[in-house]
Amino acid sequence: MSDRDRRYSKRELLGNLHVDYVMSVTDLGLAARSNRWDVLRAFLAVGEARAERLVEEEDGFLILQSVPGQANTGGVYLFAEPLQSFFWLRFDLNECSLNGEDFQFAMRVYHLLNLIDGKRKKTRRRHRHGIHPFPVSGGIDLGTAAMAIAAC
Repeated sequence: MSDRDRRYSKRELLGNLHVDYVMSVTDLGLAARSNRWDVLRAFLAVGEARAERLVEEEDGFLILQSVPGQANTGGVYLFAEPLQSFFWLRFDLNECSLNGEDFQFAMRVYHLLNLIDGKRKKTRRRHRHGIHPFPVSGGIDLGTAAMAIAAC
């Protein structure tokens, strides 16, 4: 089979997901437990960006942050309210050149809403023993992330 005829999986289109700590609410100069909209405004101001897409959940939100007036300049960020911290969700093959369609695609394929709400019931997927269907580097479990942040 030639490369031209090869079918690519959806995951191959963006690559592996990596989760990197960015900053806390106090790094933004705000008090812990500040209003989430004040936190979002401060975060966007630091990056001189806008929220092209926003998905809000009880324990935080996902945003596609982009440079105003420049297409395909977006990066995906997670605000975990229990941790009062922002995380950058980056992909091997497409870190900061995402658009709204890429964001929607990533939310669906990588189940990004599960990163916000740790209490969300996990769906069971059939996969080969010992191989997780969506390998993720960087540790996405919010409890593990909290321990890593506390160690810094």
